[in-house]
Formats: sequence, C-alpha cells, structure tokens
Amino acid sequence: MQIFLEEDLGFDDITTQGLGNLSLKPVRARIIAKEKGIMSGGPFVIRLFNLIDPLIKEKIHIKEGEEFQRGDCVLEVIGQTRAILMGERVALNLLQRLCGIAAKTKEFVDAVKGLPVKIADTRKTSPGLRIFEKYAVRCGGGVNHRLGLYDCALIKDNHISICGSVKNAIQRVRPAIPFTARIVVECENLLQVEEAIEEKADVIMLDNMDIKQIKEAVKMINKRSIIEASGGVNLETVREIAEQGVDVISTGYITHHAIWLDLNLEVEEVTDVL
Repeated sequence: MQIFLEEDLGFDDITTQGLGNLSLKPVRARIIAKEKGIMSGGPFVIRLFNLIDPLIKEKIHIKEGEEFQRGDCVLEVIGQTRAILMGERVALNLLQRLCGIAAKTKEFVDAVKGLPVKIADTRKTSPGLRIFEKYAVRCGGGVNHRLGLYDCALIKDNHISICGSVKNAIQRVRPAIPFTARIVVECENLLQVEEAIEEKADVIMLDNMDIKQIKEAVKMINKRSIIEASGGVNLETVREIAEQGVDVISTGYITHHAIWLDLNLEVEEVTDVL
C-alpha cells in the first residue's frame, strides 16, 4: 500500500503543504456512502492513513461483508488535516473498488440462493490488486479460485492443444506438481470430459458449455470430481447453470464488470474524540 501512496504523493502534496500551519489542524474525516453496497476494505483504508500518520484514530461503523445504505457513515478517522488530505484519494479509490466488487459478488450469490453451489472468482483481476479484489469477493459471499499460477494446476485449452489431448496433458502435469496441488481441467466438450474423468482430474471445468451439455457432463462425472462451470456466466444465466448440479460457478464478471461504488469523504473540525 506504500506504493499506492507514493504513486499519488510523489515528493509531496504541494496543495496541502501550501496551507502552512493549518495543515496540522486536527479534523474528523467521515466516509459516507452515496448508494447502498457491501463493505470491503475498511482495514486497508485505516492502514493507508496510518502509513501517513501512525497517530491517526479510527472507528469502523460498517463491518466487512455487511450491507450499508445510502447516507451511512462506513468509517471515520481523526488526525491532522495533512494526513487526511494526503490519503483521501487513494483511500477512496481502493474502498470504492472493493465495495463495488463485493456488491457485484453478492448479486451473484443472491441469484443462486438456496442451491448448493459456490460463486468463485478468476484471475481476471486488476494488475497489482489481485489479493485485494479476491478479498472483496469473499466479503461479498463468494469464494476464491486459485490465487495465481503457483497454487493450482489448471490445464487450459492451450495446454491441451500443445499436448495433443486432455489425457496427455494430465499425465505430463501430474508428476511435476506437489501432491498437495489440485489438477483442474478445462473441458470444452464431452469427449474431453470423458478423458478428464478417466485421468481422475480433481476438478473438471465445463467451459462455455450450453445447458444441455452441462446437464450431460454432470451425469457423466457423477460426483467423481468437483464440477465447475465457467464461461457465459452473468446474472441472467447463473441460476439456470446452478440448477444443473454443478458445485462451483466461476466468473470474471464479478471483478471486471464491478462498478465503483459512490463514496465520499467529508471533513469537519474536531469537537470530540472517537
């Protein structure tokens, strides 16, 4: 997060510096929601302000994963004017982004309510922000797919193309990975699903299959592997996909289609303490 601040501050905040002694005046900063959403990123915002001024006091009003409404104060901090103004934009940028992802994830989770399926994210995240955005997915009730290329073997179409078949790809990858790592295989058709079953893939991902194919694949797999559906997932399609009996639905929609929530930071003179 120090890098986030350095990107904005450069060598100094020349505007706030121009305030002279007024920049040392203690103020209360309240972050107010301009629309409803799901809270995500409060502790990160506090950390950002603490990097500027370790003496800043804070109070979080909305806990992580909780819903807030328009007009709610989600958190507040008290500190010197300079510290608040220097961290304002970076703090809001991060909080707005994460709350937006959490809110979008919650929409998908609500759409499959009552069904035994989990909504998972993907690696389609903003460069440098993956750990934060995946955290936001969890705040919205979703689960995380692999964090990167290092913690799970995911055999995709290009791997299969290079190896010649699903079978060959699995047989090459399995001996090369730690025994603790799962093998996920991306299957585009039922023939590939059959190969993945024969090679005992831990997770079989049904990639861009239509409902008829998904239904048939679920029947073929018959609980021998975790079944993941991916591709073509949106709020209009997610429930029908979930109803076919898959275990996990992964979608990049919850990160790359999430809209920043409208949050605002309001500053006032301190008349009391937190």
